Amino acid sequence: MNTNNQTAIRRILLGNAIFSGVSGLLFTFASASVARFLGIDASIIILLIGIGLAGYAFLLYQNASRSEISKAFVLTAVVLDSIWVLLSIILLITNWVPFATEGKWAVGIVAAIVDVFATLQFIEWRRM
Repeated sequence: MNTNNQTAIRRILLGNAIFSGVSGLLFTFASASVARFLGIDASIIILLIGIGLAGYAFLLYQNASRSEISKAFVLTAVVLDSIWVLLSIILLITNWVPFATEGKWAVGIVAAIVDVFATLQFIEWRRM
């Protein structure tokens, strides 16, 4: 694998780690406020998602920091991010979770950002 490809995927994974980590910390330490903003009464679920996101951020950072990034790990990140996007879409179109209007926008915007990471990771995975 060439150095340019390693540099590109490293930057993408680190960006994803930062976004996931900040989101995870916000969800963890402000779960009640986030739940209120989303218009749901489920701060414990927000807390658990936050802890999961913080763990995912650590995993992304750990793998991005290796001297050579594994192609299998990049594909795993693509799949996990794509699952997040798919579940977000399902939640928005089914209305299983009665989000407030602001909450729907937030879920949609976050899903769009995660989709950008998934797409960039997929492009670099194909180049590996």
